[in-house]
Amino acid sequence: MIREGLKNTYRHILILESRDWWPSCRNQFDPAHDLVLTYDFGLRQEVERLGGQALYIDHLLSQAVMQENNFLAYRFFRDWHLDQTGADIFTYQGVPFGLAFRLEIWNDFIFYVRNRISLEQLKGLNAEQLFVGTRLGLVEDILVEIGLPFSPVAPSGTGGQTAYFFPIHRWMDERIRHRSLKHHFRDFVTACQGIVMAWIDRVFCRQEKPAVFIQEYYPTRDVVQRLKTDGRVRLVLAHFSWAAGWVKYLAERPIPVWGRLKKFQNEADRLMQAFRERRTASLILTGKVDVTANVYRIIEERVSSRVTEYLRALDRVIRYLLRSPVKLTVLIANLGQIATLVDCVSRARGIPRYLIINGWMSGDFLDESKYATVINAYSSSIREHYYRGMDNIVCLGDPRMDHYVRDCPPRLLNRESPTVTIGTSAHSIIDLNSYLAVEFDFMNDVLSALRIVKEQGVNLRIVLKVRSNGYREQYRAFTDELFPGMVDEILDTVPISSVLARTDFYISLYSQTLFEASCLGIPCLYYKNDREVLDPPFDGKSELVTVDSVGALVTAFADFRSGHERFDPFLKRAVMERYIGPLDGGNLERNVAFIYELLLQDQQDQTRNGA
Repeated sequence: MIREGLKNTYRHILILESRDWWPSCRNQFDPAHDLVLTYDFGLRQEVERLGGQALYIDHLLSQAVMQENNFLAYRFFRDWHLDQTGADIFTYQGVPFGLAFRLEIWNDFIFYVRNRISLEQLKGLNAEQLFVGTRLGLVEDILVEIGLPFSPVAPSGTGGQTAYFFPIHRWMDERIRHRSLKHHFRDFVTACQGIVMAWIDRVFCRQEKPAVFIQEYYPTRDVVQRLKTDGRVRLVLAHFSWAAGWVKYLAERPIPVWGRLKKFQNEADRLMQAFRERRTASLILTGKVDVTANVYRIIEERVSSRVTEYLRALDRVIRYLLRSPVKLTVLIANLGQIATLVDCVSRARGIPRYLIINGWMSGDFLDESKYATVINAYSSSIREHYYRGMDNIVCLGDPRMDHYVRDCPPRLLNRESPTVTIGTSAHSIIDLNSYLAVEFDFMNDVLSALRIVKEQGVNLRIVLKVRSNGYREQYRAFTDELFPGMVDEILDTVPISSVLARTDFYISLYSQTLFEASCLGIPCLYYKNDREVLDPPFDGKSELVTVDSVGALVTAFADFRSGHERFDPFLKRAVMERYIGPLDGGNLERNVAFIYELLLQDQQDQTRNGA
């Protein structure tokens, strides 16, 4: 079902990526009879100020329709690399590794499906002419696929206006594909270190200690350091750890990946040809829209450009683990090139895999972080909802949360002149119900509500906490243009714990940071302008105070200042433990002890089998 507000007939429909294309169309725009579709919050605001109608390209359908397509899309996403027997087409030296390509294709796949479903709706509208201007070109490609003629629009030569939507394609390229000289040097040093340490381990008989591979990220950072301190195992990493100092460059064991890519070209060609011939998955969206060929083309383009690199890495992982076997693999997700390839080899070789989830999990249609021998789901709520029906789940807590119990005293609140922190979050690349401009809609509503509060005479200090891997300049431009002088600070690289230490009231989209704020005694509010179907406490029926309008947010803030009891349930320790796991300061100890338990169990199994 298409979202409310669309008319059946328009004079012109203009699909413009951002305000960069608007100068070419503004003078011909008729607010009464034209429709603008865009990704850009800024352009939508400008059109609406003129009395016109503007909607988001990627947000045209109802929540229910998009959720139905989530299930369809992820059924395909699980099977795209399998043949008719269920075997992985991408198999090298007996190791299936199609799963390792997920991060490479995830955004391209979901972004296409989201846009295709939305643009299909244009076939049911009547318009004299369709004008299109985007930089990426995907909209134009889709319109050609569905047979809708259009006239191209050129961007303005001046530019200069910031686009207010998350630049997801730029972000993905910078995070997983950009290869600077620094990256090449790091890889060279990593390879040298890995080779030298493997040789030293063999020469000095260090291989008597069991080896454990750990995917280091926020949930496992303290686990890595603790295991290094204990000295009972040999730690193997994908890269050098996050530890400070130079000692790690002499003592750590990163897996060395080196060699010429050309060596693997023939095998890459063979696999890609087998993929074209043997793939059997299909994707038919609601309305019987068959996009199988289109999504396979997108996947093939991305995978074919990277398969030699993955083969080289897999070859080196296989060789390394053959000479220096690991007894256990510890993961935080089923993502990440080296970590996922180690996971693939471990699965093929029967090596146990322990996964500590990377934050709160939700989404009935997802299978991410569900592939491991044992999974630490942190809490009973995540186990009962996200991992419903699975019997390999333990609830040992999040090691990061020990910090809030051990090192962070509860916040003494200033309700008269409070510091309000707004936690932002980018759109979700994994959920069709998300859209590129969601966080700018969120910030506009929240800051509009706080402006009303200020106009009522309340002295506020407003802090905007953005992701450390985001684009701070976007948020600065947004606040300067639409809310000049309102935001006191925009922080990105400062740890969230340090920001919360100076916060009296915390507002965010759905995020684990809401749990962290609660653990410090800070009243929290979830502002739900997203359309995603989420598990508790983000379902609107739980203890977390949730509002979805500017007026309701103003009322909630007044309740905070008066000490209203509506915020109390989400501050209770028992409630927090149900959602995020134990808060006794022992999560690190439990996870480390469980790793040793898994190693002991593996040793006993080997002894028993040997006997």
